[in-house]
Formats: sequence, structure tokens, C-alpha cells
Amino acid sequence: MAKCPKCGRKLRITDVSQFCPGCSVNMRFYNFEENFVREAKMAELSQAGLKVKLRNLKYSFSGSRLVTAKLIVMLLPVLSLLIPSGNIAISLPFVSSKAHFGILGIVNIVTGGSLNYIFEMCSSAVEGEAFSALRNALFGFVATALFAVFCLLFSLFGFISIKNMQKITTVTAGLGIIASAVTLVLIGIFNSSAASSLILSGSFGFGLFVTTLMFCCVFTVNLLLWKKGIHPVYDEGVEERVRIYKEVKAGRINIDDLPQPVVETEATRRIDEEIAKEELAFYEKFKGEVSADG
Repeated sequence: MAKCPKCGRKLRITDVSQFCPGCSVNMRFYNFEENFVREAKMAELSQAGLKVKLRNLKYSFSGSRLVTAKLIVMLLPVLSLLIPSGNIAISLPFVSSKAHFGILGIVNIVTGGSLNYIFEMCSSAVEGEAFSALRNALFGFVATALFAVFCLLFSLFGFISIKNMQKITTVTAGLGIIASAVTLVLIGIFNSSAASSLILSGSFGFGLFVTTLMFCCVFTVNLLLWKKGIHPVYDEGVEERVRIYKEVKAGRINIDDLPQPVVETEATRRIDEEIAKEELAFYEKFKGEVSADG
């Protein structure tokens, strides 16, 4: 239930007047000036946080040559996965299926129903070893693809944490290098197992070699960015306002104890000077009108 801001009287639903029924104060305008100044201070501080985010967004896409290089290489691991890294062929008496280790090939395996068949054949006494090797190679390729997608996403959303996202992307690219290398080994194991299979056959492609190289490019660029850092240039007073805003939100600083403006800058000084000039001009005009009337 609402209360009068002055006397604290509880207001009933029928108390629709802007005047308190207890102390008769105008509740709408009570402490209007103090509340206006308080909201002006909060607006000054909260807008600083938005300015920091916008500046971080700008610098995460156009801060330096390394940032530009990051945006160029972030797509390369994903695109390289379109290149086949090996071929898969399943030959049955009346049915045959072909696919390859690549994004489009994996999609065909999943949508074509071959994936369920591969999983079922893993338990086969005769062909189980070859199909298990194929399953493991597919898992390795999917893991490599996920690391490639994560590298792309972390690069795109680097503005979320301009200090830490390069570290995360570097680590992710490093894991992508490991995953692509392991997948190459797993494809080799599958090819060896398929050589003795009656219904499976496989061969190597060079796609994952390219993917590994692309991961290395992403790793190198983001490592350099991690070491050198991205250093946005903020307007005067913005960082101090952000720091004060965090203290106010945490309750360590009372907003009423802060001056207005909270942080004095060259811009606020120019505004104060303009206000002073307007006040002086108004005073001189008013003084001249009083003198003329007298």
C-alpha cells in the first residue's frame, strides 16, 4: 500500500487526490527538486556504462589491424570443414551409400538415416570394429566442427568482455587444433579397419589438414590480441562514472552525497559556463527593465 512521502500515512484506494489527507502536502511535487537531482545523477552514471559498451563494441570490430585480422580468420575453420577429409562407402547387396568427412557429408549421413545403421552395426560381431572406428571418427569430426563454430561465435561476441574473450578464443582454437589432429588419427584408424571389412571402405582427404592450419591462424591472431590487448579510448570521465555507479549500486556510496554533475569534465564545464552566461544576460536584462520602470 502506498504511503505519504512526508508523514508516512498509509493511503487508501479512495485517496485519489494528490494531497495527503493527513498532512495536506502535495505528494506529487514533494521533494521534487531533490528527486530530480537524484535522477539526473543516476542518469549521468548509468549512461556511462552504455557508452563503455558501445565503445567496446566499436573497438572489438575495428580497433586495430589485429582486430581486423581476427574478423578475417574467424570464418576460416568453419569454411575449411566444407572440404572433404575422407570418403566413406557402405556397400550392401542391394543398397550402397557414399558420404565424406565434411559438413555436408555429415548432414547427409544424419538426414539419410545412415547414422542409425552405423550405431547398430557397432555391436556386430563381424563388422563391429570397423563401424566403431567409423563412429569414433564421426564423433571426432563433430567435435572439431563445434570448436570451429565456438571460435566464430567468441570472435563475433568479443565485445561482451573485451579483456577475456581473446583468451577464451585462443584456448578454443588450441582445442580445435587438438581435435582436428585427433580426428585425422581416427580417420586413419577407420581406413585401416575398413580395409578388412566386407561392406565398408574409406580413404583420406586433405580437408582436416586445412582445418588444422586455419585453427592455427585463429590461435595465433587471438594469442597476439591476448598479449597486446584491445585498448578502447573512452571520453573524459566515463570510466570514473562507471566505477562510481558500481559503488552506488553496491550500496557503498550514497547517491545523495555526490555532487551534480557527479564527475566534472570539460564538457560539463562548458555547459556550466553557458548557464552562467544565460543567467548573467537574464539578470542584466531584468536589471535594465527595473531601472527603466523606476
